[in-house]
Amino acid sequence: MSNSISTLGLQLVNISNLKSGQTYLSNLTEQLTTGKKSLSLTDYSASEAQKLLNLTDKISQRNGFIAASNTIDPRLQVYDKSLTSIEDVAAQIASLTTSSGTYNPETNSSTAQQLQTFMGQISYYLNQQVGDRYIFAGTRYNTPPVSDITTLAVPPTETTPYLSNIAGNELPTYDTDYNSGAPTTSVPSAYVRDSVSIDTTQNLTYGITSTQTGFQQLVMATRFAYAATQDQSQYETYMTTARNLVSSGLSAIRAIHTDLAGNTTTLDNTKDLHQKLITDINSQLGDIQNVDINAVAVKISSFQAQLEASYAATGSMTALSILKYL
Repeated sequence: MSNSISTLGLQLVNISNLKSGQTYLSNLTEQLTTGKKSLSLTDYSASEAQKLLNLTDKISQRNGFIAASNTIDPRLQVYDKSLTSIEDVAAQIASLTTSSGTYNPETNSSTAQQLQTFMGQISYYLNQQVGDRYIFAGTRYNTPPVSDITTLAVPPTETTPYLSNIAGNELPTYDTDYNSGAPTTSVPSAYVRDSVSIDTTQNLTYGITSTQTGFQQLVMATRFAYAATQDQSQYETYMTTARNLVSSGLSAIRAIHTDLAGNTTTLDNTKDLHQKLITDINSQLGDIQNVDINAVAVKISSFQAQLEASYAATGSMTALSILKYL
């Protein structure tokens, strides 16, 4: 009877060892598949687990900054294309006001038509959308910021220096919201430039608004040039005013474009830095988590042989135990 109990005890020990061996082999197989020591933090020391959490949080944070930067990339591209086109329009207006400095009845009608076309192009480029957002509208994302410039007063009724009070956030007459309220009403949202957080301590102000000085000067220049074609007596006076305004406006718009190029470079460089930091953090994670695949494979091969021998021994012991009862 004692022999039977002893044999049973040995069998239970062997079965327990086999179960442990199966668990160990399963862990080794998971390591071989994932290349990691474990996918569960409980299998690491307390300090290792805390470090893994911290490093993982840093990667999530960096990826968040990259995602935010990627969101505004299309807007920066449209800004760039729009400004290039607006600069081209401004250059054409400057050329036209120079070549048409004096009244010519034979070309006056054609000049007027060209200027109206330029007005439409300016409106078009400043009303660009990316997704559902009007990118030149400040924070009035659902509002096209520029109305039909060709419908504005000829000659312009604004007084010198022809610009809205930017410091007071007042709207220029071509703004869509200008006619929806008193012209002197402060509309800060029309002047707000969009910004984005691109790093833990860095915000990038990248937005461009249709209310900026350069655009106001360009629109006013086009209106004065058109007014010249409608009033022969004031032709040269209006054309001179238009020529001066378009020169100032083009310089200001080029400055905006230069600022945009700088913002784009800053954004690209910051994204590259985040990617490099993520690579470095992943390396640190690897130092904690990664296992030697070849060493694991050798362990699996060796332990499988041991496990098979244990199965065979346990099977023999079970057979002998049964024979005692026969």
